Amino acid sequence: MPDDEEWAFEAETDLWDDGERPPPAADEPEPDGRDGDAVVTVTVAPDGEVRQVRLAEDWKSKVDPRGLHSNVLTAANAATIETLAQRAREVQENPPPRPPSEADETPLTAQDVLRLEDAVRGELEQYSARLSSAGTGIVSAESSGGHVRGFDRPEHRGGERTARRAPHLAPAVGPGGLRTAAARPRLHGTDEPAGRPREPPRQARRALRGRT
Repeated sequence: MPDDEEWAFEAETDLWDDGERPPPAADEPEPDGRDGDAVVTVTVAPDGEVRQVRLAEDWKSKVDPRGLHSNVLTAANAATIETLAQRAREVQENPPPRPPSEADETPLTAQDVLRLEDAVRGELEQYSARLSSAGTGIVSAESSGGHVRGFDRPEHRGGERTARRAPHLAPAVGPGGLRTAAARPRLHGTDEPAGRPREPPRQARRALRGRT
């Protein structure tokens, strides 16, 4: 092999010798917890798994060996709480990226408002057309004595459905669909209109003249 050739790992070693070696990753200390008597120290992993349990050298002089399990449990709980607090600090310092918002929050322009108005007007016209196709027949009503008649006839003007209401005494629809002139209500059994006072018979008029 020629003298000017070298292996890749040798070149990498030369770069490290020149001071370009990457700094070693600093291992974050694992959280631990202690009991109230400071005789038990429990170290847990970031996922909460217990890694190590250490006892103080003079623990026998501080606690009763029969109650040591309570101290271990207290220290383990303290270590777990410290793990959760550490994770919360990490999230607060390095929050996750927010997903892009799908809603368009740009302000509306005059053209946008006009387009919305046209769209609403078109929907109203379609709704009116569906209503008009629902029913276009004439609805009529008649009094119990047959003297008064009225009707409602829907009409369409400019894409809108309106109802044309007949007056109190309106033309009625005769046989064959022909409209007849409205007749004033008449008294039962007579041909005289109800609104005109009835004249006395001819014989009664003659009797009155004879007396006068």
